[in-house]
Amino acid sequence: MLIGRVSELTGATRKAIRHYESIGLIPLPERKGNYRIYNNHDVMVISMICRAKALGFSLFEIKDIVAKKTQGKKLPIDLVNQLIDEKISALKQESEALLLKAENLKKFKGDLVKKFN
Repeated sequence: MLIGRVSELTGATRKAIRHYESIGLIPLPERKGNYRIYNNHDVMVISMICRAKALGFSLFEIKDIVAKKTQGKKLPIDLVNQLIDEKISALKQESEALLLKAENLKKFKGDLVKKFN
């Protein structure tokens, strides 16, 4: 399947797909003349990359998972679970920090009103 079709199926731009190839995130596809020819496994991996990126993972964080998936043709579920748990923990910490900042802003607002009224 050609890059345009892969782009349609995965939501990744052609530029992004070429970038994934250039940084070794996905293997270089077979070629037929000047055309890249992708298979269903490539589509599945690119879809996983897009979804992981949408959920806040960086390409660096995704790279080890994709490499192991491509090499073994099997998702390294233990590694995936660990990375997702770490991401959830980080999001909880960020959320708590934002809530604390919001409370501090409310307090600051109240302090300003008291001082300057």
